[in-house]
Amino acid sequence: MNFFAPARFALLLPGLCLAPASFAETLELDPSVITGSRSASPSFDLPYSVDSINQQQISDGQLGINASEVLSRVPGLVVQNRQNYAQDLQISSRGFGARSAFGVRGIKLIADGIPASTPDGQGQAATFNLDTAERIEVLRGPAATLYGSNAGGVIQMFSRDGEGPPRIGAETC
Repeated sequence: MNFFAPARFALLLPGLCLAPASFAETLELDPSVITGSRSASPSFDLPYSVDSINQQQISDGQLGINASEVLSRVPGLVVQNRQNYAQDLQISSRGFGARSAFGVRGIKLIADGIPASTPDGQGQAATFNLDTAERIEVLRGPAATLYGSNAGGVIQMFSRDGEGPPRIGAETC
């Protein structure tokens, strides 16, 4: 029985030596940013309108007070900032939400995969914290029904992942 122990070790030794070399190889994958269809796809291959606003575009020259600063750049989206924090923004996408007296109605708001809209389709864009946003995706048109009823469009915010231990920082404009 003891004869087989050195033989097994001799057979496993070359495999152990090659293992670090296989981990040293870096595999570069194609970037996939869009998650509007609940499955990652390049935006060019999708049959519907999706816009993605990255972290650099969110912070470029913006105060970061509310989402109107960022969402006003998206074609097909009408954002009216009333400068009244009691009423929030009025957002409409291809006509959905245009008759809303206040807030967002008919457009689904999602923050990190969690719906920020009520079941009847009303939501407030003030729930989006632009300081922590990595990207915002806007899905317009009939494909928004993938996210349920009362969805003439979807505005989805993804937060950045934390880096290292908690810390405090400050920035100037």
